[in-house]
Amino acid sequence: MSSSSAIPVATSTPRRCLNVQPGEVWCFVDERPRRVAMRGEIDLNTRPQLAGAYRELARLAPADVVVDLADVTFIGCVGLELVVRLTAHLEPTGHTLVIDSPSPPARRLLELTGFL
Repeated sequence: MSSSSAIPVATSTPRRCLNVQPGEVWCFVDERPRRVAMRGEIDLNTRPQLAGAYRELARLAPADVVVDLADVTFIGCVGLELVVRLTAHLEPTGHTLVIDSPSPPARRLLELTGFL
């Protein structure tokens, strides 16, 4: 992926949540822009939550989406899959996907795959 098509990264300060359970995914469709927040370990155990978030966003009219990765301690291919699917869904509509404050593990994966 060329640098001109890289996903923009918000520069807000990462937020920390106490007592976060591994593998949590939330989808906030009423916010503007819409937001998906991930916390803890994003792995195969969170695939159903990630798929649900994508289905929820895909059924609505296209709009900009923020993916909050500030509190991700591990992110595997299933987390990357959501980023890829949302990017592919939004690009033709002129809407964007923004990665908000990726944690070091999330940043590393996104850099290795050319999204940052």
